[in-house]
Amino acid sequence: MRKLLLQIHLWISLILGLFIVVICTTGSLLVIENDVEKWMHPQLYQPTSGLQDVQHSAEQAFPGFKMDRIELSTEDGLYQVRLSKDVNGKVSTQNVYVDPGSAHVLGPVGPNRNVFFTKVLQIHRYLLAQDVLGKANASIVVGFMGIGLIIILVTGAYLWWPGLRKFALGFRIIRNKGKLALNLGLHKTVGIITIPFLLVFALTGTAYQLDKYVLGWFGLSTKIEAAASWSKTTKMNGSPLSLDTIVQKAQERFPNHKLVRVQLPTKPDQTYQLAMKEGYSPSGTSNVTVYEDPYTGEILGKTNPNAPMAFYSAWKRGLHFAAWGGTPVRIGSFLMGMMPLFLMITGLVIWQFKAKARRRSRSSSRIKESPPTTMVPSMSPAE
Repeated sequence: MRKLLLQIHLWISLILGLFIVVICTTGSLLVIENDVEKWMHPQLYQPTSGLQDVQHSAEQAFPGFKMDRIELSTEDGLYQVRLSKDVNGKVSTQNVYVDPGSAHVLGPVGPNRNVFFTKVLQIHRYLLAQDVLGKANASIVVGFMGIGLIIILVTGAYLWWPGLRKFALGFRIIRNKGKLALNLGLHKTVGIITIPFLLVFALTGTAYQLDKYVLGWFGLSTKIEAAASWSKTTKMNGSPLSLDTIVQKAQERFPNHKLVRVQLPTKPDQTYQLAMKEGYSPSGTSNVTVYEDPYTGEILGKTNPNAPMAFYSAWKRGLHFAAWGGTPVRIGSFLMGMMPLFLMITGLVIWQFKAKARRRSRSSSRIKESPPTTMVPSMSPAE
């Protein structure tokens, strides 16, 4: 059994290892993306302007565009505004930072993200295969990479297990008996320490890519349920209320909720969708959506954060993006996500040393098994 699992662990690692390392490394970078963005854009202000001013300023800066979403800062930082317009039947969008203190448009969201983090995200989610396979198929491929990582982690944990009596020996690193022993000790010790964390990332990441298919087999949906009537209004009388009034009414109705994002209606019969944070949210962001009539300000409905699918989605996001515990958890998750690169290097070194040892062993066996050459005495001319 152990020999079989060793072969499974070895060959899946050799075949999928590089792809898995790329996915894990890019995932680690995405965990700290917001921190990098804050470092690159250090302008932090206390919100003083109304959202209506933000909307007016953004739309004025981009004539022809309409604001359809505004994302409020979680730590008194910059607002992120998305504007859109129809261009020959296709939706064109602009994402910009707006100073909530002055309502000034500061510039495009993450100007360097288009070059770096956007590419990182594409590698992490699609392995850059979205143009060849399509996003759906590329996601499935990455999902199976996640399954491969789960198998590697589970078999690795089994191979590491030294038994209860020798449990402490599983963490021993031998430094004075050659590179093979050193790399073997490092691979086993670092591997078993990181396996619980990597297993969480692998399970949640695989769920992100494949759960809609798996749950679909059982007739379930990953979408958080909301009544269809909540997103439509039948009271299109007069002019719609201002954005500030819409937000004020929602906050009056739910004073203990924190507003995170506002989705503006793009059609006359659509309602506002206000993403809010109710109590503790493991996802680190909103966990409820409030639907509000744009003409009357009436609250049409609110999703339940404790509904099974909402609870599942919140924890899936929180665990995968390390959003549930603040900065220390993000830093720890970043380091854990980089460990597959270390494990790949030590694993390849171990495999190389063992392969050389096997070749030397086979060469020695062939020499021993070869029959000795028969010595025939030479005859002198006299004889």
